[in-house]
Amino acid sequence: MHSTMTNFATVALIIAKSEPNVFLDKLSNEKRGVISFTLRDSKRDIANCKCWGPKASVDEYNAMLQIGDVIDVIGAKVMAIMPPSFADIGAPRYQPRGTLPFALVINEGQGFLIKHSSDDVAVVQPLSQLLHQSHKPTSAALKLSDVRCVAPGAEQPPAVYIDLFVAVASLRPVRELKRKVARNGNVLMHCLELVVIDDSYPDGMVLTLWHLDWIKRAQYWQPRKTQLHLIDVRISHSRFYGCPVLSHASCTLIYENPQPLSAESQALSTFAATAPLKTFDIFAQTDMDSLPAADQIQTQMTVRQIYARAEGELKDATSEQFTSVLYGMVTKFDIDGFAMCISKKCKACHRLIPYSRNDCDNEHCLLEFSLHHSGARFEHFFNINIQLSDQTGTLLEARLSGAVAERLLAIKADAFQLLPERRKTDLKWRFLLKYFEIKLLVRKPAAMRKSLAVIVVDMELIELGRLIEKTVAF
Repeated sequence: MHSTMTNFATVALIIAKSEPNVFLDKLSNEKRGVISFTLRDSKRDIANCKCWGPKASVDEYNAMLQIGDVIDVIGAKVMAIMPPSFADIGAPRYQPRGTLPFALVINEGQGFLIKHSSDDVAVVQPLSQLLHQSHKPTSAALKLSDVRCVAPGAEQPPAVYIDLFVAVASLRPVRELKRKVARNGNVLMHCLELVVIDDSYPDGMVLTLWHLDWIKRAQYWQPRKTQLHLIDVRISHSRFYGCPVLSHASCTLIYENPQPLSAESQALSTFAATAPLKTFDIFAQTDMDSLPAADQIQTQMTVRQIYARAEGELKDATSEQFTSVLYGMVTKFDIDGFAMCISKKCKACHRLIPYSRNDCDNEHCLLEFSLHHSGARFEHFFNINIQLSDQTGTLLEARLSGAVAERLLAIKADAFQLLPERRKTDLKWRFLLKYFEIKLLVRKPAAMRKSLAVIVVDMELIELGRLIEKTVAF
């Protein structure tokens, strides 16, 4: 390409595309738009192509051309672009960074894009292989542990873009959100959150996809198997998760399962294969079989020591959870008030279901129920927040859930809901302000769980004399 060309033609592979941007042309009072494609025709060269035209033309391009298509570029104009400078490091980027100081422009009536004939195997096949051949070496990518401190909070720069080589650890069901746009009213948007990991940070980081084409491609990604080379992925601090998160931006490029296999790819594959499967839902694993046996929990800790080991100065980054025995008083056990102590979970996958709904968001569960099950698709379970206090403080996050709660309360969750309020109050005072030996499983905050999770494995009423023996003065 040269900047003097006005009738440029080539055959190239689409490796990224933007969402259509539609606006009102004040001169013609008609809706017009622009859509961008990132093209590649060799292992080395990448360029962006912008298509301007009426809304109908832009929508047609958006529907007809997808990531991974081989296309003919006909009659495009070549424009010179300024190379990025050091001052542009923190500036927003609106398209992927090309390898050449040129870009292609197609205007209405001056050039067009069309799918290349699939019968031309000699051209289509080599170009299609470029979809998995990154133009950057995976060895140059940063590690997740290196970027955890990039966005410490509200004082982070407006945008930071980095390269990462990671494996998919978990995917959340796609969510639909309505966003109010001034000129278009309410717009339906799709959001997919997933967790990516590498051997430097097994807890992983959340990656958010808003682009519909990439959300569709992500439906075929497999936890612990799919590898992603993320180029110019955006990192920022999330107030919701309380930690840095990743997001696909308009300038981001993604190479799925990069080829050929490198030493980094083989090492990541080995690590991911043994990494534990992760879940976004705090209460997804309510099955008590996943909890440690109560008689194996022997390490005594105070409330202060539990917090120190989970979040403070004694935190061990090599483990995601630990167990402890706590001797203390139950200072909150609200099962007869307004607090929610009963939750709902899917009968198939055990995911938490909002109380206002009766169906799981998981498409596999919907299919399973339609083929093999009838009746209610959910079941109730105890999910009681209790607070435990000793001489060092109060543990606020403890929860009594599932089969453990049913055993200690001696009643099923469904039957509990039918009890009169007086019976619920009597049941509460069997625990409230009494001293117990409590065995706990403590799960530290992680990428998919922004808060500390403390699960009661077992608890037993304790006499005052034994409590005195177990109380640690220092």
